[in-house]
Amino acid sequence: MHEFGQAAKTAATDPQTWVPLVGAVALQIDNVDEKWSEDLAADQPLFGDDAEDVSDDLRDVATGAYVVTALLAPSEKFGHKARGLAVGAGTMILDGVFSQGIKDLSKRERPDGSNDQSMPSGHGSKAASRTNMAIRNLKYMNLEPWQRSVLTWGLHGVAAGTGLARVEARKHHLSDVMVGYAVGHFVSTFMYEAFMKDSESQARISFVPVPDGGAIQFTLPLK
Repeated sequence: MHEFGQAAKTAATDPQTWVPLVGAVALQIDNVDEKWSEDLAADQPLFGDDAEDVSDDLRDVATGAYVVTALLAPSEKFGHKARGLAVGAGTMILDGVFSQGIKDLSKRERPDGSNDQSMPSGHGSKAASRTNMAIRNLKYMNLEPWQRSVLTWGLHGVAAGTGLARVEARKHHLSDVMVGYAVGHFVSTFMYEAFMKDSESQARISFVPVPDGGAIQFTLPLK
């Protein structure tokens, strides 16, 4: 189980995990979070009245980017490809579980008053986890350095844009999307470190066909 502890530590200490969390806490000083969030929602400087639809579209772009890069990234064996796709599916599931669990605990009201599911942003966590996985896949693809750089920054822009669009749509406060980003980045980094980084890892994740569908199976060493 040591490798899981190390994976969690690596994910938690990644600046893209803890910096957004620190920022979310800092925004609570002098009620800056609500003030800036309200200003963005009122002005809608980036996405206008289409902000909610744009947030959905950008989240879907993040998902599509992950799927495309996962399929195109070279693998020595079919089993490696299947393992990578299983880790991706497991990441999406775990990301959703984490985000919903925090929502149920925080019960923060959305800026538009529609419900108490504001913290964290599910769109933000999904965009962060899927763009993070896509960026990792780019490292294995035969690309020129400038191409990889452009695609990487573009994916960061997709994740950031998803969160800002949710704020402009009055679905979240700024701190909600920052926490969502941190959750998504933590989960996706943890899964990569635990199941993909070390090919000799005793931890395994696989897709198991079952009647009417399939299941993600985790195999953990008990030592």
